[in-house]
Amino acid sequence: MTDQQFSIEQRIEKDRIDNLYQRSKSASLTLLVCSTIYILVLTKRIPWQPLLAWYLVLLAVLVGRWLMVRFYETDQGRSKSLSFWLYLFRFGILAAGMTLGSLNIFFFPREPLSLLLMAIIYPLGITIGAVTMLLDFFSFVLYVVTVMSPVAYHTILAGDGFYSGTGFMACVLVLFFLKFSREYNNNFVVTTRLRYENAALVEDLEKEKNKLNNRLGRILNDSSTEIYVADAETLNCLQVNQGAIQNLGYSNDEFTDISLLDIFEDLDRHSFTELIAPLYNGRWEAIVHNGINRRKDGSTYPVEARLQLSTLDVPPIIVANVQDITERTEWEDKLIYQANFDQLTGLLNRHYMQSYMHSVFTRAKRNKKKVALLFMDLDNFKNINDTLGHGTGDEVLKQTADRITTLLRESDTSARTGGDEFTVLLESLEENSHAEVVASKLVNLFKEPFIVEGREIHTTVSVGISIYPDDGESLDQLMQCADMAMYQAKEDGRNKHQFFSHKMRRSSEEQMLIANHLRQALAKDELSIYFQPKIDIRRGRITGAEALLRWHSHELGEISPYIFIPIAENLGLIDEIGNWVLEGACREAMRWQELSSEKLQVSVNVSPKQFRSGTLLKAVANSLELSGLPCEQLELEITESLLIQESGQPLTILETLHGQGISLALDDFGTGYSSLSYLRRFPLRVLKIDSSFIRDLETDQNSKVLVDAIIAMAHSLELEIVAEGVENEVQLDFLRQRNVKIVQGYLFSPPVPAEKFRSLLKK
Repeated sequence: MTDQQFSIEQRIEKDRIDNLYQRSKSASLTLLVCSTIYILVLTKRIPWQPLLAWYLVLLAVLVGRWLMVRFYETDQGRSKSLSFWLYLFRFGILAAGMTLGSLNIFFFPREPLSLLLMAIIYPLGITIGAVTMLLDFFSFVLYVVTVMSPVAYHTILAGDGFYSGTGFMACVLVLFFLKFSREYNNNFVVTTRLRYENAALVEDLEKEKNKLNNRLGRILNDSSTEIYVADAETLNCLQVNQGAIQNLGYSNDEFTDISLLDIFEDLDRHSFTELIAPLYNGRWEAIVHNGINRRKDGSTYPVEARLQLSTLDVPPIIVANVQDITERTEWEDKLIYQANFDQLTGLLNRHYMQSYMHSVFTRAKRNKKKVALLFMDLDNFKNINDTLGHGTGDEVLKQTADRITTLLRESDTSARTGGDEFTVLLESLEENSHAEVVASKLVNLFKEPFIVEGREIHTTVSVGISIYPDDGESLDQLMQCADMAMYQAKEDGRNKHQFFSHKMRRSSEEQMLIANHLRQALAKDELSIYFQPKIDIRRGRITGAEALLRWHSHELGEISPYIFIPIAENLGLIDEIGNWVLEGACREAMRWQELSSEKLQVSVNVSPKQFRSGTLLKAVANSLELSGLPCEQLELEITESLLIQESGQPLTILETLHGQGISLALDDFGTGYSSLSYLRRFPLRVLKIDSSFIRDLETDQNSKVLVDAIIAMAHSLELEIVAEGVENEVQLDFLRQRNVKIVQGYLFSPPVPAEKFRSLLKK
């Protein structure tokens, strides 16, 4: 039962008890008067002494009931419960009924007839008069039974047919009275409950109405949204909320002379009528209009207005709900800017270029013109970030954008499409040479150093050029072609521009084909390890071999390692392949120990990317452990590019390997950026002279000088020397005269499979 229902039940009970007690006064007084008259009549036939005693008892009972009423009215149910007062009332009724009933028990006259009739009529009349108790069925039952039982008893047992019939009729009347009391009590409860429920409902509805009115009033008046109620014919404002007053700057009185057309800057009478025409044609949904509002001071701001029409009002009204969308518009503009512009440089971004290119190509096709896409990349930009920090790198990128912008025409478009990558779109070109002119200017423009915080920073650009429609008819095609051309410019030495050619496409397609097959090469068992012997020319014996990776594809045939090794590095496969070579070379070297008394050493080339991945030390340890090869019989060959890395990680790894007894050799010395300072920093044991120098010893005097210098430097640093690419006796004599002990080359043996190398060891 809910709180409200419980309250109604309580109130019904209180009303019932209030009515019972309120009627008790008049009922008691009437009972006293009737009883007094009846007693006086009975004194003519019955001694007055017992009648007086009975009368005093009745008087005491009636006084008690009167006092109960007084106490109830004083207390009003505050200190005692309703149940207490109901039980007390019933006790008073029981006492009164028993007192009245006892009158006929003790003083029922036998004659004359008039007294007998009065003895019957008196309790019957008292019972009929007990309507004051109809509100409590139990009290009425007590009263009727106690009053009417003696009459029924005397009349039924009198033995006379008239008296017996009267007694039975009295019993029927008693039953009727009880039934009537039950129905009356139920009707009272139902009626009273309905009255209270209706009153509670009306009260709740009134509260909700007031609450809703207050809430709507606060919402409408306190809301920053502008609300206008205007005459649908004149469009004059009839009512506005506080939001409209604050936003527009007019006072409430001034709005009586303002129409909606004075507020909506971008609408006149005709356009406004057309706007709301659907509302007159039966549309229920609000008309939404994005426009401009004008304030009293003349300033304007963007709004979203929702217009509704009410034809039930007299006159018909238009309700305009107007929202200031300045912040939303600014946010949308910001999002549009972020979606289309690079946040660092302010240039357009790749997303915008992709959507813009379609219209560029359409214009070019219509006007029969060409479009050039220039793809620019800053040379060695990573070194700037790594050595000087990303703050300096960001400033270089900003200045790059400024330089590009100053060079271009108004019809040209520039964008930043990647980290240090920029694109320039040149429209309405007659000849391809026009794009070359711009590309040359860009390259020359970046020969001047950047100035960042007073420091000169030198970097150049490589530019790739693709032409619409010659090289492609979509942005992706042109970007791919320009990207190929840019990388070709980098391979050709950087700081230059390069047009895309179909040769580049073929080369790119070939590399892609090779890359696709290379991914499956290990799984297909297409890779193998060849070994080229290292010869001690003083003793004429094999001291070890260099492990060289070979790939024979079932579909493509033999692929040169100079082709597939760089591809493996770019694809991220070099770790997996390098570890496989390292483990296989160590296993093979262990088999050599059974074929030679020498402690033969195996040399394995290691990619710089294996150092950067951080897995090299673990791979070396696993290979040595699985094969059982001693550390001193493993030599790792590194390239010069590893030595010039700014990171200290390679040095740490090399020192760890050196500490384990593993020999470290510098491969292809003289072809890169090596210097004496690098050689002194790193724990190298062997210096390998590149085969390109050995090959030209007979014909090129400079090669002889360079080889002499390399040998002298290695001896001064106490490094062992290995000469690669020895192919004839002249080269061998030259090296022997300069005390070079270890050589490898085709004069002795080309790289051979493991089985063939074992045969060489046996010989």
